[in-house]
Amino acid sequence: MRWIFWFFVVNIVSFFSLMKGLIGDGNMFVGAFIAFAAWALFLRAIFLSLEKKRKMKNRDQMIDEYLRQQLRK
Repeated sequence: MRWIFWFFVVNIVSFFSLMKGLIGDGNMFVGAFIAFAAWALFLRAIFLSLEKKRKMKNRDQMIDEYLRQQLRK
């Protein structure tokens, strides 16, 4: 549920930075860099969270398998 909140925050930051880059007096690439950096950080956080969940699941499976082996002895 919290990812939905961060998704909307990233959308807003991306939109305003791109509009500032396109409409503003300065360089367009600064706004584009900020927008893509926001998306990169958002995607990195999601993928790290998924990897952490996967590692925890594998660890739990290994512990369960070890305990089953100990129980059989």
